[in-house]
Amino acid sequence: MNGQMQIGLASLLKRHNITQKQLAQAARMRPATLNALYNARVERVEMSTLVDLVIGLRQLGVKADVGDILQVVDVPDPADQAARDRALKLLGGEPWGLKPAGLSEPVPVSGPPIEDLLPEFLGPSL
Repeated sequence: MNGQMQIGLASLLKRHNITQKQLAQAARMRPATLNALYNARVERVEMSTLVDLVIGLRQLGVKADVGDILQVVDVPDPADQAARDRALKLLGGEPWGLKPAGLSEPVPVSGPPIEDLLPEFLGPSL
């Protein structure tokens, strides 16, 4: 698993109904700079730019911090993703309990609960 930086400025502004122009004025930055951040068309961000953004957001009434603008998201390794895709293709659906591909109705199950059949696999009781 790898990590990747994600810029969440667009969703933050939409959530608080703030325009790029309003934030650019409040943060005292060039609209082009803000637009590049808004559209995540940047490779790096200066610390002073982040400070200006946070100050501008706070002036507009948003209790924001750097973590509201930048987030690190997990990105699966290409080899892991390919193996997962192959497994899902063979299984015909998602492995965590969703219905298999092609079935319109869940399949009814009868019999005792799995907890009764496999008590040794239960975790410690709380």
